[in-house]
Amino acid sequence: MNNHLDYLLTQVNYDTIIVPDIQYVRILIATVMRGRNYRRMTGKILLKRNVILEANRINFHYRHIINLATDHFWSLLPVSQRSQFTTLANRVNFMNPNYNIRMDTLLRISQLTERQETTSEFADMLYHGSSFP
Repeated sequence: MNNHLDYLLTQVNYDTIIVPDIQYVRILIATVMRGRNYRRMTGKILLKRNVILEANRINFHYRHIINLATDHFWSLLPVSQRSQFTTLANRVNFMNPNYNIRMDTLLRISQLTERQETTSEFADMLYHGSSFP
């Protein structure tokens, strides 16, 4: 397995991998705005897309090794570059209508600070209210 990972790491173009693809982010935002179902985006997922594109370019298709390479590249990125990927991913997530609904729900949950009245010990443990600093 290390041989495959070493091969991938020596063949890819690092300059292509470490730069966020703004055009792809625009496509994702357009897709989300059209109401398409879409999973939550992270900076690491955006980086993984770059790794997959480079792996396809060199005709390399081992998903597990691609995941390991993504972890490797993510760990090498300076905080400023990680932040670029994460900021772009957050922009895509913010455009997702489900994101706004989820944030509203979390806001409402955070406002539950009083103890809830229950009739069983389990419910009492489950619905005891929340306290956020």
